[in-house]
Amino acid sequence: MPVIPLFKLPVLCINNVSTWIPFLCNVSLSLTSRRSKRLVRTSKTSLAGFNIEIKNDVTQVQFVTSENVEVGNWFFKIEEKESSADQVMEMRYAHFVCSSGCPFFSFKDDVIHSYHSANDIQQSLNILEIYSKKPVIKVYLFPNAFKASRRPFYVGFNECDNLFIEGEKEIKNEDLKTILETLTVKTRLILNIPVNSSFKCNTNLLKFKRLTCSYKVISSRWITREVLMSLKCTHMQFHHTLLEADDVMPFFERWYHSDDTQFTILLVKTDKSFAGMNFDRFNPTHWNPEQRGPKFLYSPDIAFECTRGMDIMRRDGLLCTVDIRINVLIFAVWHNRFPDVSGVS
Repeated sequence: MPVIPLFKLPVLCINNVSTWIPFLCNVSLSLTSRRSKRLVRTSKTSLAGFNIEIKNDVTQVQFVTSENVEVGNWFFKIEEKESSADQVMEMRYAHFVCSSGCPFFSFKDDVIHSYHSANDIQQSLNILEIYSKKPVIKVYLFPNAFKASRRPFYVGFNECDNLFIEGEKEIKNEDLKTILETLTVKTRLILNIPVNSSFKCNTNLLKFKRLTCSYKVISSRWITREVLMSLKCTHMQFHHTLLEADDVMPFFERWYHSDDTQFTILLVKTDKSFAGMNFDRFNPTHWNPEQRGPKFLYSPDIAFECTRGMDIMRRDGLLCTVDIRINVLIFAVWHNRFPDVSGVS
C-alpha cells in the first residue's frame, strides 16, 4: 500500500495538520493503519463526546464538540451490503475496510455510512476507542421498533450521561430491567414510554440524579412508596402516578429530619389525590418575598411559580416549599433562594 503523503511529515507537523482537518476525515484516517490510529489518538481535538441514537436497523453516532456543536455523524446500518440504486453515494475518502472487516463509505455533509450484520456492530463501535476518554453524552433508545431477535438494544458502550427511552407501546419488564441494571446512567433518565405497574428493578444499581417519567404516556405507575424511598435522585418528576398523600409524606419527613443537602425537587402529578396532607407540625409559613424569590428554577428554561406554597425551614436553615393542589405536589428545596429567572417560562 502506498504511503499517505501526510505520513512523510514529522510527527509534530502531522499533529498540527490534523487539527485543521475536518473531524470525520480524522476518523477515516484512523482506520487506514495502526500508525494512523496512534497519530489520531494523540492529536488535539475539540471533541467533547458522543450522542448515540439506537433504532432497529441503524445506530447513529453523533460527534459533539465542547461547544455542543455536532461535527459529524456515523450511521451503522444493519443488513445492508451495498447502496440501493436510488441512493447517491459519494466515495469522498474512497472505500476502506477496517480491521473488523466491515466496509465503510464517506457521504456528503460530514456523514459516514457503514453496513454491517447485527453481530459486528460491536466491533465497529470499538473503532471509536481512539476517543475512549470521551463520554457518551446522550443516548436515545427506541425499543418499540426492535425485532425480537435484536437483543440487547445497545452495543459498544456500558455507560452514558443521559438516557432517553421513547416509544408508544409498553416496554417489556425484562427489557427495561436489563437496560437499567446493566447500563450505567450517570446523570439523567427520561422515560417517555409506557411502563407496566408491575415493573421492578434493583434500585441500588441506579446512579442517575435526575429521573423524569413523562406526562405523555403512562410511565410512572411503577413508582410506589418503596421505590420512591429507595431512589437517590436529586430531581424527580412523575406524571400519572398512583402515589397518594401517605406515600409522599414519609419521603418529606425523611428529608426534614436528615442532613441531605443534595435533594432539590420532587414534582408529582397523581391520578389519585393528595388531599389530607398536613404539615402543621413543621411550622409552615406563607411566602415572604424577603426570604426567597417567587419562582423556583427547575432547569435553565423552566421555573415554577411558588408563591402559593407553604415554606418550611429545616433545623440547618435549609428552606423548602411544598405546594399542594388536588392532584399535584411540588416539593422544592431552595439551594439558591433568589435564582435569576428572567426570560424563563
